[in-house]
Amino acid sequence: METLKLIYLAVGPGIALAVYIYYSDKWDREPKKLVVISFLLGGLACFPSNYFEGAFQTVFGLEGLLTDPSFSWWQKAFYAFFGVALVEESCKFLFLKGFIFDDREFNEPFDGIIYGGMIGCGFATVENLTYVLPGGYEIGVLRMLTAVPSHVFDGVILGYFLGKAKFCPNPNKNLMSGLGLVIILHGLYDTAAFSNARWSIYLVFIIVLFGTYLGLKAKRKLAKHSNYVASSSKKYFILKDGKKQGPMTLLNIRDSLADGSMDLEDVLIGKKQDENQSVRGLLCSEIGLGFKKTIKIHPEGQPVKYFLIFYGMTFGFYLYFWFLRNCRNFKAHKNLKLNPELRTLSLFVLTIIPFYIYGDILRALHKNIFDPVVFIPFNFIMAGIETAFLFALLRMIKQFLSEKMKKSFPLSLIVFIFFALSVLRKLLPSGTPHSLLLEIVLIILQGGALAVVQRDLNIYWNLRKRKLNKPA
Repeated sequence: METLKLIYLAVGPGIALAVYIYYSDKWDREPKKLVVISFLLGGLACFPSNYFEGAFQTVFGLEGLLTDPSFSWWQKAFYAFFGVALVEESCKFLFLKGFIFDDREFNEPFDGIIYGGMIGCGFATVENLTYVLPGGYEIGVLRMLTAVPSHVFDGVILGYFLGKAKFCPNPNKNLMSGLGLVIILHGLYDTAAFSNARWSIYLVFIIVLFGTYLGLKAKRKLAKHSNYVASSSKKYFILKDGKKQGPMTLLNIRDSLADGSMDLEDVLIGKKQDENQSVRGLLCSEIGLGFKKTIKIHPEGQPVKYFLIFYGMTFGFYLYFWFLRNCRNFKAHKNLKLNPELRTLSLFVLTIIPFYIYGDILRALHKNIFDPVVFIPFNFIMAGIETAFLFALLRMIKQFLSEKMKKSFPLSLIVFIFFALSVLRKLLPSGTPHSLLLEIVLIILQGGALAVVQRDLNIYWNLRKRKLNKPA
């Protein structure tokens, strides 16, 4: 039974983030078969990576580097960058480039986000099994907050550059830029992790947050491009055998690439211009990757069942993504003067980092970190900080929901339930029989409380969408 719990902890975060990335594509969802293949390819990439990492240690005399304190910091940095980061990211890159890049279903830049993210999720999931099963619950929780999102969003970043490479001139420049960037991020992460210094955990979190920020920014940028392709009414003609055929919109062109009736090198002519242009050139021109920044993605709801899957399988970590998403949606919807990224970063820093500072301080004072005189008040304060951020968000949501809905979620009750469950989770002793099972139950209940809010949000966005689509 304990092994099954650890397997759940090991594979849950990677699978949940894979589902999150898959459903990020609202315009041209990729074939599930190819998505699953990408995930499996990421998992398979772990095996050659592990072999080459071991060979690297043998060749350069670095056996035992991770446990032997006699190795210097530069030896650890050398191994982190060239023995781990270069090897792992190159394996992911080669699997993605070799098996997915040329598939005709890869028919717009945003698809790179999906397939790159899936490769990262698969790699993180298989690697996690090798660490969590022997390492236990604490290793699983720590990797859920660090290694898993690091692998996943490195994959998203790599996919962003592959998406640009396939649809722009000078593909090699984009390919090498993407590979170089993720190697640097991964190398910095491992250098900090291998140092074994007390401060290293904070540097690890900073690197993970920076990589996650870059990944989400890349995803959002190409999402705007997909939105533009799906909504553009501009017409083009395809030039075949010296004759014009069409007209076709960008959406028609994208779909034609997927069904094989059109190629990236086919020549197009604009409806009101005589200048010839390839499909590749069109998708990379000012109306492609250089689309106007004023284009907005209309906010949409999220099925409650998927919200619960994300929340449960990431042990509540999805709260941070949900918080960011809603801040962004309402900022775009109402032109609010707020910074979603800064708010989410503040939430993460104030609710995660203090646990490590708390432990370091008490260990330095040679005191028991589970001393109830300190442990209970500390966890009440942490639950209160978490709930305060949530309250600010829910109050804003409640205000806007009242514009279109006569009745919505009970704000005070939802906040109280979330706070109570958060306190119970934090005070639950790890040595309690079936503690992991009890925590999963509390997580599901906590997610259920927020699912009530998500249900009302779905209604709100649907009402708004109907109003926008209503004939004048």
